[in-house]
Amino acid sequence: MKPCNAFFIPLFALFCFSCAGGNSGKIMPEHITAGTKEMARGIARYNKGCYKDSLEYFFKAHELFVASDQLSGVAMSLNNIGNVYRITGDFESAFLFFDEAFAIYSDMDDPLGGVQVLSNKVAALIDGDRLEQAEKVLNIAEEMAKKNRILFGPLLTNKGIILIKKTEYSRAEELMQTALSNTNPENPLEFATVNFALGKLMFETQRYEKAMDFFKTALKADRLSGYNKSIADDLAAIGSAYLKLEKDELAVNFLKRSVEIYALIGNHKKVQNIMEKLEKVSEKTGIDLSITKHFVNRWLEGKALESPCE
Repeated sequence: MKPCNAFFIPLFALFCFSCAGGNSGKIMPEHITAGTKEMARGIARYNKGCYKDSLEYFFKAHELFVASDQLSGVAMSLNNIGNVYRITGDFESAFLFFDEAFAIYSDMDDPLGGVQVLSNKVAALIDGDRLEQAEKVLNIAEEMAKKNRILFGPLLTNKGIILIKKTEYSRAEELMQTALSNTNPENPLEFATVNFALGKLMFETQRYEKAMDFFKTALKADRLSGYNKSIADDLAAIGSAYLKLEKDELAVNFLKRSVEIYALIGNHKKVQNIMEKLEKVSEKTGIDLSITKHFVNRWLEGKALESPCE
């Protein structure tokens, strides 16, 4: 399942030029902008699925923000590091970095930053199947958001996903539809996540045609943002829905595209899972997987000529 908030790396603050008479502007000192540049590089690598590289850039950004005592940047980099650990399955490390980021945002009296970090921690707890803890942290985040009049859609999405996990489908659907109506399509990462979650709900309740509609909307948004892992997740989900509908040729089309992206970004676990599905369909339909296997094996061996992570 696609991580619900993996993309919630807060948008880093680009240090803008302050206007000073028409065409001239004040250039910020290099030590002020250095951390932001590393953050931007890390986010770009993260979106490509290059998590080892992104972690290195986020650590660099953290050091630069610490050296120049930019607390907002320090907290942001810690949050981003937590996101990398979360998506790679190291939940205990993720929690440590999220907690430290939250402490700094609290000291700064920055409730929006605090709510964002708590939302990411909730997502990590959901990923780790710690639903009771996730609900507790979610309640804290919701209280903080309410107190400070903050509208933060991902909290509603997280709540809906918890309900899906608990098989409380009616309540989950109501919440997710509300989340969708409050999500701006111009924010492709958030829009994709809500649609994917609704697709998952439809899939779990055996409404496979509707599931595909939501998954395909998520795919369109993820393509726009260039978030490679989520694109692969979307394709895999669409393929799985087609399998349920016994439309095997269409299923193979999407599963092949999915497994090739997973191979390019080096996600061995996902490759194994998708290839097992493809093998079963191949035995049933006689569809040849030779070319797909050739490229998947080549890319997993690190022989891609244009790897996203190079």
